[in-house]
Amino acid sequence: MKKIISILMAAIMAVTVFTVSLVPAMADDTNVSSPTASTAKNRRPKLMVNGQTNSTDISYSPEDGESRKITFTYHGEGTLTGWETNLEDLGLVEGVDYEITYNEDGSLTIEFISDEAYEYWHNGDVAIDAIVDYGTETTSGKATTTKKDDSSKSPSTGVSSAVVAGTVAAAGAGIAVLAAVKKRDAE
Repeated sequence: MKKIISILMAAIMAVTVFTVSLVPAMADDTNVSSPTASTAKNRRPKLMVNGQTNSTDISYSPEDGESRKITFTYHGEGTLTGWETNLEDLGLVEGVDYEITYNEDGSLTIEFISDEAYEYWHNGDVAIDAIVDYGTETTSGKATTTKKDDSSKSPSTGVSSAVVAGTVAAAGAGIAVLAAVKKRDAE
């Protein structure tokens, strides 16, 4: 009986060590799609300054009594030089689906004419980009920008040290049990 128990314990330890050594780390080097703002509709437009998301320097409000006519105003530092939208990228046609008005005060007004255009607005698919000149240039004459890491690859990692420690602990416990069983047999 004791031999059967010791053989069974040795087999369990061997299987444990083998399977734990094959467990992949939590982060793999395959492509990962992380949740982004596009997965959840927040029903707000994407507001940007020079292509970077910025919801503090731009405000928007519908015209009085006209929920389809929205005015955007830039309040940040720097000089506003223009506006860009993604309406054409959404397949909308100016004059048919929407109308853009550049106001004297520098604000931008968009009137969503078609139901399709208004639905894009209502679902938060519209992006408004304020083009701003901050007047800061480097010695090369180009404005300094920060590059955002948009890659969808997670870092490559090896076997976790916690997995190795667990394996050693399991093996140590198995050896201790075997030693106790042998000691009891000797008595």
